[in-house]
Amino acid sequence: MNIVRIIFVALVVFVIQMTAVSRIGVAGCTPDLMVILLVSLVLDRGPVLAVVIGFLLGFLQDLGNASFLGMNALAKSILAYGVSRVGGGLLPENPLYKGFIIFAACLVNDIVVLPIATSFSLGDMFVSFFRFSLLSALYSALLGVIIYTLLELLTRRVVRPGGGY
Repeated sequence: MNIVRIIFVALVVFVIQMTAVSRIGVAGCTPDLMVILLVSLVLDRGPVLAVVIGFLLGFLQDLGNASFLGMNALAKSILAYGVSRVGGGLLPENPLYKGFIIFAACLVNDIVVLPIATSFSLGDMFVSFFRFSLLSALYSALLGVIIYTLLELLTRRVVRPGGGY
């Protein structure tokens, strides 16, 4: 993917995350479009490039909420490294597997972010994790599966009866 296209898509996803996603929340939980984008960008990349992409996406997300500057950059860097090492080349090209990776990535992201966001209060961490993080991860995974399925249907090549594409 062209670097200019990646930057444009990241900016569009960031704007959608900051403006429109809060309106489609379910029970106070919203999907994390940045994690979906992160998984799609680093799934087949090497770990070094994946960490750079994760850091830049996390830093972009930090610019939207500067109260904990660096928290999302750290979380997305860890996620990018893990996704590139675990998911790269091992999993089949199936939207359900990618949805599982998104679900796991959202949970790991919240495990990294929640201690900082709750000031290391164990009670608040557990309540936030079980009240918001699980539902948000499930919502993000479901949305990711829908996006990957639509992209797969739109980019699928159709073989004509006489051969060729």
